[in-house]
Amino acid sequence: MDLVHLVQVYNDIEADIVEGLLKDYGIASIKRYKGTKGYMKVIMGTALGVDIFVKPEDYKQAKEILESIDMNDDDLDYPGNEEE
Repeated sequence: MDLVHLVQVYNDIEADIVEGLLKDYGIASIKRYKGTKGYMKVIMGTALGVDIFVKPEDYKQAKEILESIDMNDDDLDYPGNEEE
């Protein structure tokens, strides 16, 4: 199966978020670890620098979905984003 590189994220947590978001839109994705990152995942439980790939026909929609996300949005509910 041919896949295209969509994005590289910082760690597995961000990769899981991106995968979950894409899944909500019916887009399948795959995480890959370059070089020794796969070993770091096994040994330490996490890896830094995770590449996410999608099918070529899903690339444009997936890219648009990621670009539409504003991580500085005041409506996001995550620790550290509470109103004072």
